[in-house]
Amino acid sequence: MNNAKSSCPVSVVIGVHNAASVISSCLAALQAQIQGTNVEIIIVDSSTDKTDQIICEQFPDLQLLHFDQPLTLAELRGKGIAIAKGNIIAILDPYSVVAQNWLSELMRVHSEIPNLIIGGTVDLFNAEHQNLLTWAVYINEYGMFMPPLEAGAMEILAGSNISYKRKALFTGDNPKHSEFWKTFVNWNIEQDDSSLWQSPSMLVYLNKPIPFWDFFWTRFDHGRCFAGMRSLNLSPIERLVRALTSPLLPFVLLWRWGTRYWRKRRYRQQFLLTLPLQILLFGNWAWGECVGYCFGTGKSCDRLFY
Repeated sequence: MNNAKSSCPVSVVIGVHNAASVISSCLAALQAQIQGTNVEIIIVDSSTDKTDQIICEQFPDLQLLHFDQPLTLAELRGKGIAIAKGNIIAILDPYSVVAQNWLSELMRVHSEIPNLIIGGTVDLFNAEHQNLLTWAVYINEYGMFMPPLEAGAMEILAGSNISYKRKALFTGDNPKHSEFWKTFVNWNIEQDDSSLWQSPSMLVYLNKPIPFWDFFWTRFDHGRCFAGMRSLNLSPIERLVRALTSPLLPFVLLWRWGTRYWRKRRYRQQFLLTLPLQILLFGNWAWGECVGYCFGTGKSCDRLFY
């Protein structure tokens, strides 16, 4: 692998854990766009629901790494990035169904914009036919990234539709991170004076049929894992302050997400009807952060499979 002269323009890395119900839709949309190109798709899988069998049977030409032991999303992505050959490395979820021009827009934007990290927009798949629980999950996780959005610098990007110029993730031929934690990777890159860039034309649709209560419990684990990892670089006083102010987080996050969502002038009724659920979800994240600042990550990071 030659970092400077890779012949592969794009590597798409997808970490997968038990996504049998959606993996075909994800990969079919991607495969339709890579015909006649040397773009590589790397699926890193630790599923127990026969996801790997579906991939082997329906998409035998794609690159699959399967692990019998359960691996977290950060571990799966890290292993995929480590073997990627692309000059651009795009990170998708198995729940991401790319728009028809996603790949061409990804390559165009990276050729025109010098920023090392470029993210896209996330719309809800089959939006008109989704129930309120699905809307609650989508708005809570990706409502901020729903189209329309303006192109430009952004302080946060969607982890299910994000891409990096190779030098952001590699030193020479060596990957900089064995595990890929998006927030902390991005913060490190931003410290090197490369801001995050939002590109509205890079669109994916979220097809995530996760039961609401499963998603609810992962909010606690995400919050605790984030706070526990962040605490490693904080003083005891800073950790205490953040723990004591964590009860304010649900309202801060709701305001931050809600104002940006409302300005889009789309699906406002769904936002209003799911407000109680948003407070519940943001509240569980905040409780996780409080515990993380007080007691560290515990086992929370080990339970993050999506």
